Amino acid sequence: MNRNTVEKFFVNQTTAEETERVLAWFETFEGKQYLQERLDVDFDLMDRSELRSLVPELDSEGMYKSIQQDIRTREKKRGLFSLQRTDWLGYTVKAAAAILVIVTASVFTISHDRHVSEQVVERTPIVFQTENEQHREVTLGDGTLIRLNSNSEMIVSEDFMQGTREITLTGEAYFDVAHDPEQPFIIHANESSVEVLGTAFNVRSQPGQDNVQVAVVEGRVAFRSTNGSPEAEQLAVTLARGQYGYLDITERTIQVDDMAVENYLAWKNGRLIFEGLSLNQVCTQLNRLYDVSCIFDDEEIGNLQLTANFSDDSLDKALSVIALTLKIDYRREGARIYWAAYE
Repeated sequence: MNRNTVEKFFVNQTTAEETERVLAWFETFEGKQYLQERLDVDFDLMDRSELRSLVPELDSEGMYKSIQQDIRTREKKRGLFSLQRTDWLGYTVKAAAAILVIVTASVFTISHDRHVSEQVVERTPIVFQTENEQHREVTLGDGTLIRLNSNSEMIVSEDFMQGTREITLTGEAYFDVAHDPEQPFIIHANESSVEVLGTAFNVRSQPGQDNVQVAVVEGRVAFRSTNGSPEAEQLAVTLARGQYGYLDITERTIQVDDMAVENYLAWKNGRLIFEGLSLNQVCTQLNRLYDVSCIFDDEEIGNLQLTANFSDDSLDKALSVIALTLKIDYRREGARIYWAAYE
């Protein structure tokens, strides 16, 4: 059995013939073993309270009856198997429930004879959250891999994979999107949208800040403002590999550059890398990464060239490395960084 076909079954993407093959496979030793292995992983995740709370109305018993009835209907038509049940159905209920939440974030239905049976779970958005100093990896039903930064929230729409793949992001996340041109992948973040035209990119939209930032690692994305004003219609760009886009919601501008894009993934990769950048350019990135501003005692200090590669432990660590490398002084007063020559 092709495992991709099995995954498609759990997100209601199989044809009638594929559905019949999957149901028959569930009766084999290999099929039973597969469900048990999935249960061992997925049900452990399902046991987390924050995931259980997402689907309080989950009708596992109804799901069980739907699977059982579909298998019996198929057997009755073809007369190929005994109607006696093996014990795999006992844990299919839990496995299907876990797979529903962890893998698909969409409704579980059964397809047969080119018709779709009655839905057994009402569609509901799925929410993933992270706390302070916590990262989280999520794999969606289409194979898309997402890594959430700390203090972030991602909402998977109730109609995910029903023509489009839409999510809403607050905070920061890295996306490696599974290619599917027939189902556009769209991220909504603070009066903006990012539509995937390629694969891997980072989106930053922190609560309380009036900007959205997108850094593209691979492929292309369409980045646009969606606040509804006439001016916003003009705020749209296509970002290619190695490009960075900064949407200023208040000023209604989008800035695009291609300097040290990898630094916008420092939270994920654990490093800051500056290669031949002026301190002015470095300070631009520090402003975007840490929401701080730089003030120079002498304009020439801003023109100093920096080449450095170090672990991204904190803003203070970054400032210390920059000062030592350029042999200059700095002092930090809240969100302002003052730079000066050695006294």
